[in-house]
Order: sequence, then structure tokens, then C-alpha cells
Amino acid sequence: MLASLETLHLHQPCPVDRTIGLPDPLDPDTGEDLPLLVTRRRLIRLALVAAETGARFQRDGLEHDPVAWMLTPRALFEGRDGIEGALDLEGCLRAILLHGLAIGLDADPALIDDLLADDEVEQPSPLMA
Repeated sequence: MLASLETLHLHQPCPVDRTIGLPDPLDPDTGEDLPLLVTRRRLIRLALVAAETGARFQRDGLEHDPVAWMLTPRALFEGRDGIEGALDLEGCLRAILLHGLAIGLDADPALIDDLLADDEVEQPSPLMA
């Protein structure tokens, strides 16, 4: 029996062993690299957040490294780093809003979720003549 994709993501080990540091992305792949099951949609979310992060840092003239921002655990992603957090829809939306509005480098996810809430504003009815 095949497990659902969500089940696989929930039970998949973290792709980075935080006790020994991050793998050097410029080193060749090895048999010891942990695989990561990712859908195309999740990769696009990651690319979107990475691009928005870099663009915001450039636009605002921040001296921070956008890659370091992506690799650092954030409250925004409930303790996960930007790489892992951006894969999920909620994390992706949170990061886009955080950087789009330039409201800091991290934030309480509940506050961002409040901004993302789909509260419809009642529009006045058009007057009928």
C-alpha cells in the first residue's frame, strides 16, 4: 500500500543533521546525503521564497545574507529554517508577506496568519436607478 505524499513528508527525517552543520552546496553529492522527497509545487514555493528574500534584501539595502536567512530557524516557520518552511503553503505565504511588506526578518506566525486571513470586506450595494 502506498502512503500519501503528505504522510511521507510528515515522517521524513530532517534533511540536515544540525549537530554537524549544513552540507556545503558546492561539494559533490555523496551517498551519505539524505534524500528529500519534494514535489514540483514545493520546489516552486522554495524558489519563490528564495527569490523574494533576495529581492527584499537588495531592495531594502539589508546587509544580511539572504541564504543565511533561508538557513536559519525562524519563528515564522515554527522553528524550522526557511528551506523547510518555504516548502509548505502556509510557510510560503508567510514569508512572501513578511518580505513583501518588509515587516522585519522574523515574526510570530499567528500575527502573519491574521494578516493573511481572508476576511471579506462588505462592499456597499450599487444604487439602482
